[in-house]
Amino acid sequence: MLTLRCATHFAAAAVVMFAGAGAYAQTQKSKVPVEAFIVEPMPAGVQVLGTEVDGPVFATAAGRTLYVWPENDQNDQGVRGEREGKPTCTDKVARVTAGFQEPYPPNLVEVDVDTRPSCAALWPPFLADAGAKPVGKWTIVERPDGAKQWAYEGLAAYISALDREPGDVIGSAKLHAGGDSGAHRRPIGPEADVPAQFEVVTLPLGRMLTDIKGFSVYTWDRDGANKSNCDAACQETFAPMLAHASAPKVHGDWGVIERSPGVFQWTYRKKPLYSMLGEEQRGAFHGSDIPGWHNVFTQPAPAFPKGFAVQDAPGGQVLANAEGRTVYIYTCVDDTLDQQICDHPALNQKYRLAICGGGDAARCVKQFPYVTASASERSASRIWQIKTIDTSTGKYVAENAPNATRVWTYRDRPLYYFFKDTNPGDTYGDSWGENNGWINGFHAFFTREEFRKQYLDTSGSGRR
Repeated sequence: MLTLRCATHFAAAAVVMFAGAGAYAQTQKSKVPVEAFIVEPMPAGVQVLGTEVDGPVFATAAGRTLYVWPENDQNDQGVRGEREGKPTCTDKVARVTAGFQEPYPPNLVEVDVDTRPSCAALWPPFLADAGAKPVGKWTIVERPDGAKQWAYEGLAAYISALDREPGDVIGSAKLHAGGDSGAHRRPIGPEADVPAQFEVVTLPLGRMLTDIKGFSVYTWDRDGANKSNCDAACQETFAPMLAHASAPKVHGDWGVIERSPGVFQWTYRKKPLYSMLGEEQRGAFHGSDIPGWHNVFTQPAPAFPKGFAVQDAPGGQVLANAEGRTVYIYTCVDDTLDQQICDHPALNQKYRLAICGGGDAARCVKQFPYVTASASERSASRIWQIKTIDTSTGKYVAENAPNATRVWTYRDRPLYYFFKDTNPGDTYGDSWGENNGWINGFHAFFTREEFRKQYLDTSGSGRR
C-alpha cells in the first residue's frame, strides 16, 4: 500500500508522498517511483518528485527540478560555483574566460559570444513570492538585482532551461559516467530514509546503499526472509551489518534480526545486510563477484536498451554494443565565471567539434561516430532515448531534416563510438580531450570503474 504523510505540523509545509514498507510512492506528474525519503518542511508550491537516476528531487509546482551550484575551490585558479547566501547567476553574459582551467589564461573572448546566453537564461532563479517566509532548510536570499530567491541549505535554487517534463534532470552536468570538472550544478532533494549507519549514492546502475563511510553493502541468496544463514565460514569474508543501538528503530523497508541475545543485524526488504571484510574501495562491486552475493539498490536505474551489454575493459566494465564495441559519452564545462555546460545538442557545439575533429564536423563523425538506432528501435526509458540529430551540426532536428540520423542518447546527450577501438573492451578514446577529458572531452561509459578511478558520487549532502 502507498502511505501518505502530511507535514501540516510545519508552517507553510507541503503534502508529500513517501515509500512505505516494501512499496514505492509514485507522483502523479513524474510517473517515476520515489524511493523512501525523510519528510521535511518545504515552501508552499515545492514538491518531491521521483527521477530515474537521481532519486527524489525537489521540484516547483510545475514539476521543474530544482538545482544548486555549490562552490568548488579545489582548483588553484580560483573558487568556482556559489557561496551560501551569495547568488551570482544573473542576466549578464559572460564574454571572456575566467582562467580556471589550465593552461588557458583569463580574458580570452568566448566562442560565439554574440549569441551566448546569460547564466540566468540557462538557469532561471527560483524566485520567492512576496511575503514568503523561510521554512526548515529553505531560506530566502537577495539577488544582485534585489529580487528574492529561494535557497536550500544556504545555496540559491535554480531550474534548468533544458528540463522539459516533470522529473527531468537534464540540467545536471554530472552524468555519473563522465567528467567531473568544475563546480557542477546538482539537483537537490530530501535525505534518503535510511538508518544513520547508511547512505545512498548515485551510480549508473542505480541508487546504491552503502555504509556511512561509503563502503558497499551486500545481501546473500542463501539467506531467508529475515533469516541469516551466514555461518563462521561465511563470516571469514562477509561481516553482518550490526545495529549499534540496543533497540534499533524498525520502519518501512528496514528491520533487524537478533543474531544472539542483544546483538541485532540490519535487514533491508527482509534481506540481512553485510559488509565485505578487507574491501578498500568505496562504492565497489567486489562482493558481487562472489556467486550468490549482490550489491543493494534502493532504486535500480532503468535497464540498458536492448542491444547494449556490459563489457570487461581495462580498469573496470564499460557499456558496449552487442559486438562489444565500447560506448562513449561527451562532457564539457566552459571556462567562464558562470561555467556553462557545453555538452548538450541545444548548446554550442564548437567545443566538441574542436576536440573530436579540430573543428571539422565530418572528421568528428569519422573519429567519434554516433551510436545510431535502427528504424525499429524505440526509446527505452526517460534516460535512454532515441533522438534525431543533424550530424553536420550536432543539433537535434526533425526526423525528415537533411542529414538527420537516429541516435541513442543518455540523459539527453548523444552516445558515441571511437574509431580506433577494434576489439571488445578497447577504450582508446577514453579521456580524449582537455585535461584527460575532464574539462572538455570523451569518456568510456564505465558502469564499474573500480580499478581506474574512485567512482563513488559523494556530491550530495547528508544521507542524500
